[in-house]
Amino acid sequence: MIRVEQITRRGFLAAGAVGAAMVGAGGFGAVSRQADAAFVRPPGAASNRALAAACDRCMRCLQACPYGIVTPVPLAESLVAYGTPMLSFADGCCDFCMRCVEACPTGALSPGGERERDLGVAVVVKDACVAWDWAGCTVCGDECPVEGAITLDDRDRPVVHADFCDGCGRCEQVCPSASLRAYDASASAKGIVVASRESAAARAALAEGAISSAELAAGRTAASGEAAAPHSKGVHPDGPDATREAGGAS
Repeated sequence: MIRVEQITRRGFLAAGAVGAAMVGAGGFGAVSRQADAAFVRPPGAASNRALAAACDRCMRCLQACPYGIVTPVPLAESLVAYGTPMLSFADGCCDFCMRCVEACPTGALSPGGERERDLGVAVVVKDACVAWDWAGCTVCGDECPVEGAITLDDRDRPVVHADFCDGCGRCEQVCPSASLRAYDASASAKGIVVASRESAAARAALAEGAISSAELAAGRTAASGEAAAPHSKGVHPDGPDATREAGGAS
């Protein structure tokens, strides 16, 4: 059974009170930054800011998701985006069935647009990825549903191709890093994770090829100022039993 977290009345009022206090104290800059926080959103979100403004926190998208990967943004993560939908790939991935979009009553998640089916981009975390220490782990590339999105370099380490990757989260879901490496509290639990294309972490990974756990922690939800271009190549999931060409009609 899918567990649906509810926003409590107390939590909602607390968020409103603290938000009002921030504005009253001249915190418009802080409010603006929180509106732009780069969470990985469900399909159909035009941008983090647009979703935060349009979402009424009804939780219908959470209830509609058959894979249990839609979860509300915690209050501790953002006052402005509190309760809006984000994606967690710990126990599942997205196949773009679009049930969350169909359930949304406000248009916060809506069909159409170049980012309709572009959730983010996979980011390799070099100090957590097993393949960066020794060869042999190719799980992310083997499991990726989009041919060409993850390849191996000359040392058999994963390389993400952002123009193919749609951020479905399959690689993050299946990454076995935590079970294969010695425990290290400073390292990411996964050797590959999905980050928003609006995030500083994605920008750094696109420039460097891979980032550290510290860079991921600092930049995973920090807005970079300009979103990276969405994927434009490859054949992608289009529901549980179909596929689509990148850039093709929805």
